[in-house]
Amino acid sequence: MKKGSGEDDRVRINRYLAMCGIASRRAADQLVASGRVMVNGGIVSEPGLKVDPADDEVIVDGQRLALPEARKVYILFNKPKNVITTSRDEKNRDTVLDHVLVKERVYPVGRLDRKTTGVLLLTNDGDLAHKLMHPSSNVKKEYIAVLNNKFPHTLLLQLTGGMRLKDTGEKVMPCQAKILDDGMQVWLSIHEGKNHQVRRMFETLGFEVKKLERIAYAGLKAGELRRGEWRYLSRNEVRQLYRQGGVTV
Repeated sequence: MKKGSGEDDRVRINRYLAMCGIASRRAADQLVASGRVMVNGGIVSEPGLKVDPADDEVIVDGQRLALPEARKVYILFNKPKNVITTSRDEKNRDTVLDHVLVKERVYPVGRLDRKTTGVLLLTNDGDLAHKLMHPSSNVKKEYIAVLNNKFPHTLLLQLTGGMRLKDTGEKVMPCQAKILDDGMQVWLSIHEGKNHQVRRMFETLGFEVKKLERIAYAGLKAGELRRGEWRYLSRNEVRQLYRQGGVTV
Protein backbone atom coordinates (compact mmCIF):
# COMPACT_ATOMS: atom_id res chain seq x y z
CA MET A 1 0.00 0.00 0.00
CA LYS A 2 1.29 3.46 -0.84
CA LYS A 3 2.44 5.78 1.88
CA GLY A 4 -0.16 8.22 3.10
CA SER A 5 -3.28 6.15 2.49
CA GLY A 6 -5.65 5.89 5.41
CA GLU A 7 -6.60 2.75 7.29
CA ASP A 8 -10.26 3.73 7.09
CA ASP A 9 -10.10 3.79 3.29
CA ARG A 10 -8.73 0.28 2.86
CA VAL A 11 -10.82 -2.71 1.78
CA ARG A 12 -9.98 -6.39 1.38
CA ILE A 13 -8.76 -7.28 -2.08
CA ASN A 14 -11.66 -9.66 -2.74
CA ARG A 15 -14.21 -6.96 -1.87
CA TYR A 16 -12.41 -4.45 -4.09
CA LEU A 17 -12.49 -6.84 -7.05
CA ALA A 18 -16.21 -7.38 -6.42
CA MET A 19 -16.80 -3.61 -6.23
CA CYS A 20 -15.07 -3.24 -9.61
CA GLY A 21 -17.40 -5.86 -11.10
CA ILE A 22 -14.60 -8.34 -11.83
CA ALA A 23 -15.84 -11.28 -9.79
CA SER A 24 -17.73 -12.35 -6.70
CA ARG A 25 -15.73 -12.37 -3.47
CA ARG A 26 -15.30 -16.14 -3.64
CA ALA A 27 -14.18 -16.00 -7.27
CA ALA A 28 -11.89 -13.09 -6.41
CA ASP A 29 -10.16 -15.26 -3.80
CA GLN A 30 -9.52 -17.82 -6.56
CA LEU A 31 -8.04 -15.10 -8.78
CA VAL A 32 -5.64 -14.18 -5.98
CA ALA A 33 -4.75 -17.82 -5.32
CA SER A 34 -3.92 -18.33 -9.00
CA GLY A 35 -1.50 -15.40 -9.04
CA ARG A 36 -3.54 -13.29 -11.47
CA VAL A 37 -3.82 -10.22 -9.22
CA MET A 38 -1.09 -7.58 -8.83
CA VAL A 39 -1.03 -4.64 -6.40
CA ASN A 40 1.51 -1.86 -6.91
CA GLY A 41 3.61 -4.03 -9.19
CA GLY A 42 3.71 -7.16 -7.03
CA ILE A 43 1.72 -10.37 -7.30
CA VAL A 44 -0.72 -10.76 -4.42
CA SER A 45 -0.25 -13.93 -2.37
CA GLU A 46 -2.29 -13.00 0.72
CA PRO A 47 -6.10 -13.24 0.25
CA GLY A 48 -6.64 -10.96 3.25
CA LEU A 49 -4.60 -8.11 1.79
CA LYS A 50 -6.23 -4.70 2.07
CA VAL A 51 -5.92 -2.00 -0.61
CA ASP A 52 -6.78 1.67 -0.84
CA PRO A 53 -8.91 2.21 -3.97
CA ALA A 54 -7.77 5.83 -4.20
CA ASP A 55 -4.02 5.11 -4.02
CA ASP A 56 -3.18 1.52 -4.88
CA GLU A 57 -2.75 0.22 -8.42
CA VAL A 58 -4.61 -3.07 -8.83
CA ILE A 59 -4.16 -5.14 -12.01
CA VAL A 60 -5.94 -8.36 -12.96
CA ASP A 61 -4.75 -10.27 -16.02
CA GLY A 62 -2.96 -7.15 -17.23
CA GLN A 63 -6.00 -4.89 -16.85
CA ARG A 64 -5.78 -1.98 -14.42
CA LEU A 65 -8.92 -1.70 -12.32
CA ALA A 66 -10.87 1.35 -11.22
CA LEU A 67 -14.11 1.71 -9.34
CA PRO A 68 -17.09 2.68 -11.48
CA GLU A 69 -18.09 6.32 -11.22
CA ALA A 70 -20.18 6.44 -8.11
CA ARG A 71 -23.84 7.30 -8.48
CA LYS A 72 -25.50 8.53 -5.35
CA VAL A 73 -27.35 5.73 -3.63
CA TYR A 74 -29.55 5.70 -0.53
CA ILE A 75 -30.16 2.44 1.28
CA LEU A 76 -32.40 1.43 4.17
CA PHE A 77 -31.08 -1.54 6.16
CA ASN A 78 -32.80 -3.51 8.92
CA LYS A 79 -29.79 -4.16 11.13
CA PRO A 80 -29.64 -7.47 13.01
CA LYS A 81 -28.17 -7.83 16.49
CA ASN A 82 -24.38 -8.24 16.75
CA VAL A 83 -23.70 -6.46 13.45
CA ILE A 84 -21.20 -3.62 13.76
CA THR A 85 -22.22 -0.23 12.34
CA THR A 86 -18.88 0.55 10.71
CA SER A 87 -17.37 0.08 7.27
CA ARG A 88 -14.90 -2.44 8.68
CA ASP A 89 -13.94 -3.91 12.04
CA GLU A 90 -10.45 -4.54 13.39
CA LYS A 91 -11.70 -7.66 15.19
CA ASN A 92 -13.09 -9.05 11.92
CA ARG A 93 -16.65 -9.05 13.26
CA ASP A 94 -19.75 -8.91 11.09
CA THR A 95 -20.33 -5.36 9.76
CA VAL A 96 -23.20 -3.71 7.92
CA LEU A 97 -21.18 -3.82 4.70
CA ASP A 98 -21.03 -7.61 4.93
CA HIS A 99 -24.80 -7.47 4.41
CA VAL A 100 -25.21 -4.50 2.07
CA LEU A 101 -23.23 -5.52 -1.02
CA VAL A 102 -23.22 -2.79 -3.64
CA LYS A 103 -20.55 -1.47 -6.00
CA GLU A 104 -20.72 2.00 -4.51
CA ARG A 105 -18.79 2.76 -1.33
CA VAL A 106 -21.61 3.50 1.09
CA TYR A 107 -21.33 4.44 4.75
CA PRO A 108 -23.75 4.34 7.70
CA VAL A 109 -25.41 7.62 8.62
CA GLY A 110 -24.91 7.71 12.35
CA ARG A 111 -24.47 4.54 14.36
CA LEU A 112 -26.38 1.86 16.22
CA ASP A 113 -24.51 -0.07 18.87
CA ARG A 114 -23.77 -3.75 18.33
CA LYS A 115 -26.78 -4.99 20.31
CA THR A 116 -29.32 -2.54 18.88
CA THR A 117 -31.41 -3.65 15.91
CA GLY A 118 -33.52 -1.86 13.35
CA VAL A 119 -33.53 0.99 10.87
CA LEU A 120 -30.19 2.22 9.57
CA LEU A 121 -29.54 4.54 6.62
CA LEU A 122 -26.49 4.06 4.40
CA THR A 123 -25.38 6.31 1.54
CA ASN A 124 -22.42 7.65 -0.41
CA ASP A 125 -23.96 11.14 -0.36
CA GLY A 126 -21.59 12.71 2.14
CA ASP A 127 -23.25 16.11 2.04
CA LEU A 128 -26.66 14.74 2.97
CA ALA A 129 -25.19 12.44 5.63
CA HIS A 130 -23.41 15.38 7.26
CA LYS A 131 -26.57 17.49 7.29
CA LEU A 132 -28.72 14.69 8.74
CA MET A 133 -26.22 14.03 11.52
CA HIS A 134 -25.81 17.70 12.40
CA PRO A 135 -27.69 18.58 15.62
CA SER A 136 -29.51 21.44 13.87
CA SER A 137 -31.40 19.03 11.63
CA ASN A 138 -33.34 17.61 14.62
CA VAL A 139 -33.86 14.29 12.84
CA LYS A 140 -36.37 12.16 14.74
CA LYS A 141 -35.30 8.68 15.84
CA GLU A 142 -37.88 6.30 17.30
CA TYR A 143 -37.07 3.30 19.49
CA ILE A 144 -38.76 0.47 21.33
CA ALA A 145 -36.91 -0.40 24.52
CA VAL A 146 -37.57 -3.67 26.37
CA LEU A 147 -36.68 -3.22 30.04
CA ASN A 148 -35.77 -5.48 32.92
CA ASN A 149 -38.67 -4.15 35.04
CA LYS A 150 -41.98 -2.37 34.51
CA PHE A 151 -41.59 1.33 33.87
CA PRO A 152 -43.94 3.41 36.07
CA HIS A 153 -45.91 6.38 34.80
CA THR A 154 -44.49 8.41 37.68
CA LEU A 155 -41.09 8.46 35.94
CA LEU A 156 -42.32 9.53 32.50
CA LEU A 157 -41.78 13.22 33.19
CA GLN A 158 -38.20 12.57 34.29
CA LEU A 159 -37.57 10.48 31.19
CA THR A 160 -38.98 13.05 28.76
CA GLY A 161 -38.18 16.34 30.47
CA GLY A 162 -34.53 16.72 29.52
CA MET A 163 -32.59 14.74 32.11
CA ARG A 164 -28.94 14.72 33.07
CA LEU A 165 -27.25 11.39 32.43
CA LYS A 166 -25.99 9.73 35.58
CA ASP A 167 -22.63 8.60 34.20
CA THR A 168 -21.36 11.93 32.85
CA GLY A 169 -23.80 14.60 34.04
CA GLU A 170 -24.44 15.42 30.39
CA LYS A 171 -27.85 16.95 29.71
CA VAL A 172 -30.08 15.55 26.96
CA MET A 173 -32.89 17.35 25.17
CA PRO A 174 -36.56 16.74 26.04
CA CYS A 175 -38.12 13.86 24.15
CA GLN A 176 -41.36 11.92 23.78
CA ALA A 177 -42.17 8.56 25.36
CA LYS A 178 -45.07 6.18 25.86
CA ILE A 179 -45.35 3.12 28.07
CA LEU A 180 -46.53 0.09 26.10
CA ASP A 181 -48.52 -3.00 27.03
CA ASP A 182 -47.55 -4.34 30.46
CA GLY A 183 -44.99 -1.63 31.14
CA MET A 184 -41.97 -3.70 30.19
CA GLN A 185 -41.68 -1.83 26.89
CA VAL A 186 -41.33 1.89 26.25
CA TRP A 187 -41.59 3.77 22.94
CA LEU A 188 -39.15 6.67 22.81
CA SER A 189 -38.63 9.42 20.24
CA ILE A 190 -35.45 11.52 20.43
CA HIS A 191 -33.79 14.14 18.24
CA GLU A 192 -30.21 13.60 19.39
CA GLY A 193 -27.65 10.89 18.76
CA LYS A 194 -25.40 10.78 21.79
CA ASN A 195 -23.42 7.59 22.30
CA HIS A 196 -25.70 4.85 23.71
CA GLN A 197 -28.14 7.62 24.62
CA VAL A 198 -31.35 5.59 25.05
CA ARG A 199 -29.66 2.94 27.17
CA ARG A 200 -27.99 5.59 29.32
CA MET A 201 -31.27 7.47 29.83
CA PHE A 202 -32.94 4.37 31.25
CA GLU A 203 -29.86 3.46 33.30
CA THR A 204 -30.02 6.92 34.87
CA LEU A 205 -33.51 6.03 36.13
CA GLY A 206 -32.43 2.60 37.38
CA PHE A 207 -33.51 0.40 34.47
CA GLU A 208 -31.58 -1.94 32.22
CA VAL A 209 -32.46 -2.09 28.53
CA LYS A 210 -32.63 -5.77 27.63
CA LYS A 211 -33.49 -5.19 23.95
CA LEU A 212 -33.45 -2.05 21.85
CA GLU A 213 -34.84 -1.59 18.34
CA ARG A 214 -34.84 1.57 16.27
CA ILE A 215 -38.17 1.48 14.47
CA ALA A 216 -37.84 4.75 12.55
CA TYR A 217 -35.20 7.21 11.38
CA ALA A 218 -36.22 10.51 9.80
CA GLY A 219 -39.63 9.02 9.09
CA LEU A 220 -38.21 5.90 7.42
CA LYS A 221 -39.43 2.55 8.74
CA ALA A 222 -38.35 -1.01 8.01
CA GLY A 223 -41.79 -2.02 6.76
CA GLU A 224 -41.55 -5.46 5.18
CA LEU A 225 -37.77 -5.66 5.49
CA ARG A 226 -36.69 -8.58 7.62
CA ARG A 227 -33.58 -8.48 9.80
CA GLY A 228 -30.53 -8.36 7.57
CA GLU A 229 -32.46 -7.20 4.50
CA TRP A 230 -32.06 -3.86 2.71
CA ARG A 231 -33.59 -1.83 -0.09
CA TYR A 232 -32.95 1.35 -2.05
CA LEU A 233 -34.95 4.41 -1.06
CA SER A 234 -37.50 5.84 -3.46
CA ARG A 235 -37.07 9.31 -4.94
CA ASN A 236 -39.76 10.65 -2.64
CA GLU A 237 -37.99 9.22 0.39
CA VAL A 238 -34.72 10.84 -0.70
CA ARG A 239 -36.51 14.18 -1.16
CA GLN A 240 -37.93 13.78 2.34
CA LEU A 241 -34.41 13.28 3.74
CA TYR A 242 -33.15 16.37 1.94
CA ARG A 243 -35.99 18.42 3.35
CA GLN A 244 -35.15 17.22 6.84
CA GLY A 245 -31.53 18.12 6.23
CA GLY A 246 -32.60 21.60 5.21
CA VAL A 247 -31.72 21.19 1.53
CA THR A 248 -34.07 21.97 -1.33
CA VAL A 249 -34.11 19.52 -4.26
